[in-house]
Amino acid sequence: MGITKQPSDDWITEHRAAWQRKSGLRECYTTLIFDRIIPEIVDGPTLQLGTGPGFFSQYYPGMVNSDVADHDGVDVVTDVHDLRFDDESFANVVGIDVLHHFARPGLALRECARVLRPGGRLILVEPWAGPLGWYFFRFVHHEDCDECADPWDDAFPETKNPLDGNAAIPITVLHKRASELRQHVPNFAISRTEPFGCLSILLSGGFQNIGLPAPAIRICHAMENLLPRSLMDFIALRAMFVLE
Repeated sequence: MGITKQPSDDWITEHRAAWQRKSGLRECYTTLIFDRIIPEIVDGPTLQLGTGPGFFSQYYPGMVNSDVADHDGVDVVTDVHDLRFDDESFANVVGIDVLHHFARPGLALRECARVLRPGGRLILVEPWAGPLGWYFFRFVHHEDCDECADPWDDAFPETKNPLDGNAAIPITVLHKRASELRQHVPNFAISRTEPFGCLSILLSGGFQNIGLPAPAIRICHAMENLLPRSLMDFIALRAMFVLE
C-alpha cells in the first residue's frame, strides 16, 4: 500500500519491521482491510491464501494459513493452482493481494471454488485499477498494471516469480469482464464489489519509511466513508470482492 519499491528477497522481514514502527500502516490495514473482511466470513473453517508476513492471521487467528513458500506462520505450503485440500474443505477462502499474482487466475478461482463448501465464500482484497488507480499502479507502484490478452488462463508466463504482480488483473476479471466468470468458474458468482481507500492509503506510506501516524489515517478514512460510491469507483486504490 502507498508508494513502494520492488521488495527484496527478505521482504517478509522488511515488512514486519515496517509494521512494528508505523502506526499509520497498521491502522490502514486493520481498519480498511481486516475489519472489512471479517464481517464477510461465514461460520466454518477458513483458508488464507498467501499468508505472507502473517498480519491478518495474527489479527484473526484460527485460519489455515497457506503460502507458496515455507516460513514461520505458514501451516501448509501449496500453490493456489493446485490446492492440497479435499473438495469442500472450507467455508471461506480469504486472500489479501493475491489474485493479481496468479499466473492462471481462472484455474486458481476454480481451485478456490472446489475447496469451498456449498454456500462458501471467497473474499479477496486487491488493487483497484480504476481511473485514478490505474495511474498510481502504472507509474508509481512497483508492480505492472497492464491489460493482458487472456487474463483468465495466461496472465503470466509459467516461469514468473511469485512476487511478480499485475494490478490490472482483479478489476479486469472481476469487474470489466465479470460476465465471463461463469464460463471459467461455473459455480461462482460475485456477490459484492466494494472499492475503498485513497488518501488514507497514500498517506500511510505503505511499507516505506514515509507515512503519517494512525490518527491522521483514521481521519482520512472517516472522510472517505462520507464519499458516494460513484466517486469511490473513480478514486479508490483498493477493492474487496466477495464471491459465493
